[in-house]
Amino acid sequence: MLKLRYILYFIIGIPVFIILVWLFAVPEDLIRQRIEDAIANAGQGSINASLKGLKKGLFLTVHADSLDLNFDNSPALTITNLAACLNPSYMIKKQLAFSFKGKMGTGDINGLLRYPAEGEIKIERTELNAVPYLTHLGIKTNGHISADILLKNKSARITFQVPDLDLQESTIIIPFINSFHRINGALSVTGNDIKFESVSLEGDKGYARLKGDIRNNIMDLRLELMPSMEKLNSIESMLIGKYIVSPGYYVIPSKGPMN
Repeated sequence: MLKLRYILYFIIGIPVFIILVWLFAVPEDLIRQRIEDAIANAGQGSINASLKGLKKGLFLTVHADSLDLNFDNSPALTITNLAACLNPSYMIKKQLAFSFKGKMGTGDINGLLRYPAEGEIKIERTELNAVPYLTHLGIKTNGHISADILLKNKSARITFQVPDLDLQESTIIIPFINSFHRINGALSVTGNDIKFESVSLEGDKGYARLKGDIRNNIMDLRLELMPSMEKLNSIESMLIGKYIVSPGYYVIPSKGPMN
């Protein structure tokens, strides 16, 4: 019985010891730096993170007023009301990992970040105008986006969907731009490179698919357009006429610097 009692004391003492170490031996600046480094390493230095108002809580938790992310030195997005919990199972593997949740605009974001460079992030029903990086890309739009982001091997793969697209302006040449109302697809980001694996747009006047990449702010993209010809006016038909590949199929290139 005495031996069993010592075992129980030991089991109870482990989490108490971890919490005491967390509260008194782990500085907040170290936690902030590790989280910022984990995000930056995932983007090969092209992503910078800044945590504001970070505070430790009980039971291996942290809270922050906001997390600002920059991509290529341009504002990308801001997460507010950030709450995260240190995952002790990764400490055994000598890794630092946080489960987190927060807000983007009025939408929700949650996921897991593992130091130094892995993670999974889920975004649910966030306003597109809460993503300032779209403006940097020359895209002005309204609507809501849901996305899954996988961070691994210094790259990010993003699958996303926008069911209520209201595209007003785009650097990429898209005829009858206002007619597209749904978009979904996948893209990957590695360093300063963005690869559009396949992004489809659907609308009242047809269907389009975007492929290609942007390397160091230089576009090499093509828009495959399959319009409903009977729904186009004469000016729209004329604009796409020179890009015809076969009846009902057009390919519009978009090359050159973003700015």
